[in-house]
Amino acid sequence: MANPVSVSKALTRLVGEISLNRPFTGLHEGAFLSLVWTWQRLEQVGRRFFPGHGITEAQFNVLMILDDYGGRRFRQHELAEILVVNRASAGSVLEKMERSGWIERKPDPDDRRAMLVSLSRAGKAKLAEVRGPYYELLGRIFEGVPKRELQELILLCDRLRRRIDEVASDPTGGKEAGPA
Repeated sequence: MANPVSVSKALTRLVGEISLNRPFTGLHEGAFLSLVWTWQRLEQVGRRFFPGHGITEAQFNVLMILDDYGGRRFRQHELAEILVVNRASAGSVLEKMERSGWIERKPDPDDRRAMLVSLSRAGKAKLAEVRGPYYELLGRIFEGVPKRELQELILLCDRLRRRIDEVASDPTGGKEAGPA
């Protein structure tokens, strides 16, 4: 059970950090904005980290995916779906990566309109260069957080994702939308 005083202090800090000029409407809003603000702060750290290593976050994610699947060649649209970006954005990222020599793109023999993307030796080397500092950064972010709390965070996020899926399938909660 969370300590109510600690929760209150954390919410007060959050109000200041996000410059909210009113109290939260309730714990749901406080939890939601806490999650959003935390994600935004993590993105800020990434925007500072990746350029220092000569790569973008999207490029790093592509290298990680290609490496994780050990030699599998992906169609560009498959990478776009995994990255949750549109095909045009993925194409732009992949073009830059190909120019850097980190990936190879070849026409799909089964569908000449599609391109197959694979990791090059230079891409493996770039990933090896960035992955260590990336994991060190994650270690620093979570330094001092007990294993139990990390496990609880994982379980909470899992529950939230499942709940989001449920709500997304019926965003009105069974109620008809009012007049426009």
